[in-house]
Parts: sequence; C-alpha cells; structure tokens
Amino acid sequence: MKAEIVKPKKEEKETKSVKEAGNIITPIIYLVLGLLLIFKNEKVMEFFFYVVGIIIIIYGIKSFVVYYQNKELVRYKNINLSIAIVSVIIGVLLILLSGALQAFVQYTIGFIFIFIGISRLLVSISFNNYKSLSTLINIVLIIFGVCSMFSNLILIGLGIILVINSILLFIEYFR
Repeated sequence: MKAEIVKPKKEEKETKSVKEAGNIITPIIYLVLGLLLIFKNEKVMEFFFYVVGIIIIIYGIKSFVVYYQNKELVRYKNINLSIAIVSVIIGVLLILLSGALQAFVQYTIGFIFIFIGISRLLVSISFNNYKSLSTLINIVLIIFGVCSMFSNLILIGLGIILVINSILLFIEYFR
C-alpha cells in the first residue's frame, strides 16, 4: 500500500495579489531613485560611497574572523589578515573621501566623453568625412563631456531615464 501526499491548493487570488504588489513596487523604486538623482544627485552619490564603504568594511571584519578561526589550519597565514586590514582601510577611505571620489568620477566620465568625441572627430576628419551626421554627434559628445565635468549632467540624465521608465511601468500596471 502506497501513501500519497496531498498538498492543499493555494488560492490563485492570493498569489496574484503578491505578484501585483511586486509589479507596483518596481516603478515606485524607479520613481523615487530617479527623482533623487535629478534633485539630490550629490547626496545620492555620497550615500552610494557610504554604502560601498560599509560593505567593504563588513567584508574586512569577516576576513578578520576567518583569519582568527583558521589561523592554525591555513598555509599562508597572513593573506586573510592582509585582506582584512586592506578592506577596512579602503572602506574607511571610501566613507571619508566620498566627496572627492564623487568629483573624481564626474571628471573621469566627462574626460572619457571628451576623449571619445575628439578621437572620433579626428578620425572622421582624417578620412575627409567631416560633412556627416557623425561629425555633429562627435561635437555633441565633446560638449556633453565638458558639461558633465562641471555639472552632474549624467546623474540627472540617469534620473530622467528612471522617471520615464517608472511612468511607463505605471501605465503598464494600470492597463
């Protein structure tokens, strides 16, 4: 005689409401993050470096624990200790230097756009193809790079994209 396991059936209504709740949370998160990037982008970047710094410090503390738990078993004993110390130092530096790192990222991204625009413009001029749409796009890239060096244009653009995406998701949800 075989025993048969019978599982109770879940109601479809309950699983559907959980699924719909997950679908409405995503556009809300996109909208909030997008608005924060548009209006408070410096604080968002600072918060980002804080979070990354804290995660790296936690990893360093975990490496300290692993080092002390296994220091008799491992062959190269100082590796986990070195990783722990370096991780904690990098995490603290990310937190302390978050403003400078934000400026560094901003200038680096601007420089990359300027470099790409100039190099592509020079290539199109060298092939005597400077009367095309790509020349205009390269000039726009250079201008965008200069603007992004002196403002948070890229973060604002990302925020606008997130807000537009959240609006589209809201429209899809309420259909």
